[in-house]
Amino acid sequence: MYFFRRLFYMFLVVVGVSMLMFALVRVIPGDPIGLALGANATKEDIEKMRHEMALDQPLHVQYIRYVQEIFWHSKLGMSLVEKRDVMEVIRDKFPATLELVLAAICLAMIFSIPLGVTAAMNRGGWWDHFNRLLALFGVSFPHFWSGLMFQFIFGSILALTPLTGRIGGTPPTDITGFYLLDSLLTLNWGAFKDSLLHILGPAVILSLGPLANITRLIRANMIDEVSKDYIAVSQATGMNELIVRYKYMLRNAFSSSLTTIGFLIPLMLGSAFVVEKVFAWPGMARFGADAIIASDFNGVVGVTLVICLAFVFVNLTIDILYEVLDPRIRVKR
Repeated sequence: MYFFRRLFYMFLVVVGVSMLMFALVRVIPGDPIGLALGANATKEDIEKMRHEMALDQPLHVQYIRYVQEIFWHSKLGMSLVEKRDVMEVIRDKFPATLELVLAAICLAMIFSIPLGVTAAMNRGGWWDHFNRLLALFGVSFPHFWSGLMFQFIFGSILALTPLTGRIGGTPPTDITGFYLLDSLLTLNWGAFKDSLLHILGPAVILSLGPLANITRLIRANMIDEVSKDYIAVSQATGMNELIVRYKYMLRNAFSSSLTTIGFLIPLMLGSAFVVEKVFAWPGMARFGADAIIASDFNGVVGVTLVICLAFVFVNLTIDILYEVLDPRIRVKR
């Protein structure tokens, strides 16, 4: 019953966001049809396209038609940027963005957990101060500046990574849409190395914010766990320090940080707008940024709906993980 109730709430959230964005993008100043057709377009051409996209209809009629296209034809409307249906554009470009986000969150988790644990166990020491400085850097510098500095240092000066793009040569055989995974599945080591070098820069820049936030959360929660009775009992019985630290303390610290950590994933979809633009990464977020610039109504709403679905899906997943990590929540429900 609880699961179905949450699904109903998720549906209401998605509908509300779609209605809000559908209305907001249509009050933005500018003429997207004129921008799409160019300066040489005649008034008749503009009116014809406006009629084809139902932009000459009342707002509620446009929304009803939009919903009908979604449920009956699985379409999100024609994109003025790509000149094809937004659903097709998102289907083609979403794997690139998801691969980038997953690579960034993996980098953030791999480095933030040991950094946070070590900082908590050496509270007030030089390592703790270093982690605070790292967290400050991660949340303070904007992604566009960090990305440009990364390109300048590692791409131009040291020539270690490519400046832009997703792959330099021929892409691997399309199986999952993830170049790294597809190249591994087909044993295409050249494409794997090429894809890895291309994704390294944007993944590192995109991971800076989550790395700082997760490190700070793990540190604070680990410090809270140190003062609890079960830690003193474990130490008194002679239990190995690493087992106490990473099996018991970290599990409790990670459980209390789960909500914030989980919501970093959909937040990174929003942060990817700037990163993909800087590194010319051919993903959904870059398409969303181009749609905003071009006042592409359908493109903006479509990308927003995907990010909204990511938020509600992560929210539901976090609730399920809470029950796995803390059985007391399952009993209360």
